[in-house]
Amino acid sequence: MVSLLLALVLSSVTSEQQMQQNYASVYKQSIEENKPLMVVVGAEWCPACHVLKDSTIKQMAQTGELDEVCVAVIDKDRDPELAKQLTQGENMLPQIIMFTKTESGQWNRRRLMGFQPKQPVRTLIRKAILDRQG
Repeated sequence: MVSLLLALVLSSVTSEQQMQQNYASVYKQSIEENKPLMVVVGAEWCPACHVLKDSTIKQMAQTGELDEVCVAVIDKDRDPELAKQLTQGENMLPQIIMFTKTESGQWNRRRLMGFQPKQPVRTLIRKAILDRQG
């Protein structure tokens, strides 16, 4: 029982640490591991951003549903230039942007805007994995 509890605690710590890495290191990791890059753009003042990170992204990370993607969390206010570039100037928050490098070397970009429950994020991940294979 103690080992199960310890495993759950460690997995949540690991998952949170993975989501706190900076964009450059996560981008590099996605290239090295040939995984899609999922970027969550939000802000501290945004209630929907907190709900997305706490109820959708964090829970999916804890259950292993994000294992096939590299995840970066960007704060629009702390890194406005990067956020503007990633969101292509679209101001709606939060946004989940998925970048997938295909076998031909092209990058596909898909995004979800606003709060998202788990199912649309699962679908986005599934499409990204198919893009990578296609």
